[in-house]
Amino acid sequence: MLADSVLVLDQANDAPLVIRDDREAHIGQHYRAAMENLPNGTPEHDQARRDYVQALRAHRNKPGGFWVAAADPRAAHEAIVGSRPIKDVTAAALLSDGASRLADRFGFTDWTGILAILHDHGPAELIRRVRDAEDSDPQGDRWPRGKTHDDATAAYCTQLLDA
Repeated sequence: MLADSVLVLDQANDAPLVIRDDREAHIGQHYRAAMENLPNGTPEHDQARRDYVQALRAHRNKPGGFWVAAADPRAAHEAIVGSRPIKDVTAAALLSDGASRLADRFGFTDWTGILAILHDHGPAELIRRVRDAEDSDPQGDRWPRGKTHDDATAAYCTQLLDA
C-alpha cells in the first residue's frame, strides 16, 4: 500500500481487514488545521489549501515522508506490503481515499457496508454515494476537507484464485 489508498479484504470468517498507509495522514495532520477551519470555496481556504499542498510536497516520496506512485517507480520499494492466505479472503476492494470517504470520513457506513455496496451495486454506486455526500456539504462545514470533491476510484475483485 502507498498513501492515498485503502485495501479492504472481505474475510470468510472475520470482519473486513482494512489496510492503509497512514504516513501521509500523520504528516498532514500538522498542516491541515488552518485549511480545515475555513469554508471551502473562499479565497482564504484556497490559500490555506495551497499552503497545505506545498507543505506536503516537502514530504512526498522522501525518506521519513510518505510515498505515492505518481511518476516515481521508486515509490513501490517503499510500499507497505503483506500477505493473507487466499482461502481467508472472499473479496477485495482497492479504494482511493476519495472513494473511501463514505466510511472513513463521512461515516455513512462502515467497511462491511462498503463491501456490501460494491458487491450489490458495483463501484459506480459507491462513487455516486460519495459524490452525493460531498455535494450535501460543499463548503466542508460538516466534514472539513481540503477540497469538495476528491478523486474517487474503486476496484472490486470477487473471484480470487488460488495461485
